[in-house]
Amino acid sequence: MNRRRKKPKADMTQSVKQKLSQFDWHSYVQKVRELWTRLPKFHQRALTALVVVVALLLFVPLPSPSSSDSAPALNQRVEVSINAQGLSEQTISGQVALKSKAWKEYQVKSGDTLSQVFRNNGLPLSDLNALVRVEGADKPLSYIKKGQLVRFKLAADGSLDILQLDKGSHSVMFFRLSDGGFGRSK
Repeated sequence: MNRRRKKPKADMTQSVKQKLSQFDWHSYVQKVRELWTRLPKFHQRALTALVVVVALLLFVPLPSPSSSDSAPALNQRVEVSINAQGLSEQTISGQVALKSKAWKEYQVKSGDTLSQVFRNNGLPLSDLNALVRVEGADKPLSYIKKGQLVRFKLAADGSLDILQLDKGSHSVMFFRLSDGGFGRSK
């Protein structure tokens, strides 16, 4: 059971009119004029200009954005072209792929250094520098020997993709990472 008493609804327009009629407009205007005359002429002019500018900005309509420049609505369908061909099936037109699917091998000769091996096979020396950074403590790149087998594969751009150094019973492999650097197998 609700024991609250309903308040009588007052007419809002009547109450606003009543409040405005009680307000003493004449004394308020006199106070504003008195404050205005105390201001220096420069400030009076600046305030007058400022009031005009603000009034213009309030009443001048802003240009509506054109429909051609705006982005599509959230629920609007947009046509998107998709290449449904698999990556392995795609060919780059006008470009011959340099990638070899077969490994290339080089047998280290007496007095060869790894930089000479790279030069003899047309491999970029920048890749050699990147390999040396991840060489490891056992230094397999620094200590190559006569008769050792160096195997490598090239990437599509002609840079080194995989390098394998065979050392008797085991081998060390260096491979290109997605960031362009190299990683090493254990």
